Amino acid sequence: MQNMQKWFGNKPTMSQSTVKSKYEKLLIHAEHNILNLDEIILKVIEAEFDKKSGKEVDGILVLTNYRLLFITKHEHRAFEYKDINDMNIQADEKDKNEWKLTIFVGYTSQRFDDIKKNDDTQEFLDILEEKILNPNINILTTVTHNFDYFLHADRLNELKEDNIKTTAFLMKRDDMGFSKNGSRLLKEKHPDAPLLIEGHYREKDKKGNFIVVDKLVYLYEYDNENRKAKKVFSWPFSFFNGMIIDHFALKTEIAGDEGRLILNNSGKKFESLLSEEGVSFKIKTRKWYQKILGFRSGKWWKRSIASLTYLFILLIASIIIFGEDPQETKTSKPNKNDESVEVSSKENEETKKLDQEKDKKEETARLAEEQRKKEEAKRLAEEKQKQEEAARLAEEQRKKEEEAKRLAEEKQKQEEAARLAEEQRQQAANNVFYKNCTAVREANAAPIHKGEPGYAKHLDRDGDGIACDQ
Repeated sequence: MQNMQKWFGNKPTMSQSTVKSKYEKLLIHAEHNILNLDEIILKVIEAEFDKKSGKEVDGILVLTNYRLLFITKHEHRAFEYKDINDMNIQADEKDKNEWKLTIFVGYTSQRFDDIKKNDDTQEFLDILEEKILNPNINILTTVTHNFDYFLHADRLNELKEDNIKTTAFLMKRDDMGFSKNGSRLLKEKHPDAPLLIEGHYREKDKKGNFIVVDKLVYLYEYDNENRKAKKVFSWPFSFFNGMIIDHFALKTEIAGDEGRLILNNSGKKFESLLSEEGVSFKIKTRKWYQKILGFRSGKWWKRSIASLTYLFILLIASIIIFGEDPQETKTSKPNKNDESVEVSSKENEETKKLDQEKDKKEETARLAEEQRKKEEAKRLAEEKQKQEEAARLAEEQRKKEEEAKRLAEEKQKQEEAARLAEEQRQQAANNVFYKNCTAVREANAAPIHKGEPGYAKHLDRDGDGIACDQ
């Protein structure tokens, strides 16, 4: 059993128990021959692997802390999360209550089918998706969590600080209702407490909803919505000295001058613990008829209701015991009675069968509706992702266009600056004037070709386009 807890946790679902029964020997073999010492099981589901040869092999898909395994009687396949590029899940064409899973590893794909649609499978897929995105992420699942301990608010905050995620199915399974949630939380606070029960203290108003007997007697107010427990009172055992203990059929009251402590059950146990601590108290005694349920409080309306109830029960019992058998009064022919009984039995079996089919159809419809909602949520998420991607691409395009526009404007400014510089140079050239070749030679500018600054016809006497060349 301890070995199986490693694979399915200490509170497996019905579907997980079925997988455990079917593959127990295979799991034991895998634990000793396939798993590494540091490997932690996150989730296990049943699946079928499609080989390239067309042959289908039954086995189990296993998620560990760093890889995905497919294990059969004769072989196993391992895929580390860092090597898995993506995954795809779709409904099976042959059976709408089953899924097909495809994982993409490098340039190859591996396909698994005959995967039952249920909460365990959904948790498996959620874990796989998280691990593909981030192989190093730590995830608390229905396998790795100990359900003896409640995921209360402080514990959830600790997990968040340690960057440990919890699956949606774990949160659903861990919520066992007000009584169990409160008991598990307070059991963690008081691990050695001999008594932990539901109850309250009443002064003018009702206070608290859980009572813990430890080194003191504690009254807690448990808030199931926020998963928190607040201590309201803590009393020493001497507080109960001189009080009156009144044991009712469904509860116990401990009454004192200040108020009453009401225990929903285990009143005798509480009384015994007070006695062990040397507390002096009184037990309220009643006449024999006051011990009957409905007559203990002494209120007339309760007695009336109780009397009518007991009379009704007595009447029904009398009819059942002393009433005539309708089968005997109808006919004295045994063969017809036998036939009637047989027909009735067949009708009952047929009715039961129809009810079972109806329940099955309703369950199938419920699962289909859940799947539809999940697919719709996934579709909306994909659409949102596509919209965000489109917006991102549009923003990138806008930035590219702005950058291109900016570069074009800068180029235009540079060309304009070059043009102005050229105009200034030409203007400067036009402004150069030499009176004669002597001035040209003194300025070390001779000879001057046509088009250069300072060229003039009066300096080029031979008209060859070169001034002051002699």
